[in-house]
Amino acid sequence: MSTSFNTVYDDMKTSLKLAWKSMLSYFLANLGMIIVVSILAGLIAIPILGVAFVALAPLNAASLTALADWAVANPLVVGSLGILALVLVVSLFMVVSGSIYGMSYDLVTTGETKAEAAFSYLRHKFLTYAGTGAILTIVVIVPPVIAWGLTAYAMGMTVAGLASQLLTIFTFVWVFITAGLTSMVFPAVSSGKGVQEAFKESYSLATRYFDRVFGVLVAIVLLLVITFGPIVVWGISLVGIGTVPVLAFGPVLAALMIWTVVFAFLWVLLFLPMVRITWVKVYQDLTGGQVATQRVVDQVPIV
Repeated sequence: MSTSFNTVYDDMKTSLKLAWKSMLSYFLANLGMIIVVSILAGLIAIPILGVAFVALAPLNAASLTALADWAVANPLVVGSLGILALVLVVSLFMVVSGSIYGMSYDLVTTGETKAEAAFSYLRHKFLTYAGTGAILTIVVIVPPVIAWGLTAYAMGMTVAGLASQLLTIFTFVWVFITAGLTSMVFPAVSSGKGVQEAFKESYSLATRYFDRVFGVLVAIVLLLVITFGPIVVWGISLVGIGTVPVLAFGPVLAALMIWTVVFAFLWVLLFLPMVRITWVKVYQDLTGGQVATQRVVDQVPIV
């Protein structure tokens, strides 16, 4: 299957129109999900903090100092615990992302969706999304974290120079490839697949339709570069210059800040929903599933 630029462009344009059409629903869903995540995080954190307080309260200053010294002397153990905490925290946020994917699945297959759909998916697929999020975290995020951690351990907790550059390249390549290979997982889970089956299907689709899947991923990366690249380049350009009077770059810095803030809001309101809708639409196209978007979005102006 050969994918042209127009195919990817149409995927993004159609999804952006759908995101615009349902912008309020996505905003309300995201707002509600933030509240849900905050409550869940509190329910998880309170007993952990309680146990930590009970365990550490009897300790005196000398004991706390000894505990800190032990942590410094055993960075691999502390790092392992940190990775476990990372998996748990990211999985929680992945549950929210999965619920929004479910909402997007309804939009792509029926032509309409509501914020309530996200909460319905959250209630019915919480454990499935949590398991999916945990595996995605282990596959996509944990390997670069381990690579950076082990390199820092070997280099005396300071990664710089060539090692830092090589790790940065490795991180980007690893995340890009694994994100592409697993890009169909949440759409598959939202369509009713199990976690294991969803990962197998995502890998199969990404390898069979490599140009379509990674073409969309490249488009998303380019959109990120266009929207946030200027402020990143500005920050990198200041490294090594030393102390620079802020007023000397006042107009430029103001323009960059306005650009970044505007596009940050656009990402929250439009582009993030567009990305999820795009992946669901591509998944439905590649699997021959129902797609009810075209007849709906043709009537929606893009602004």
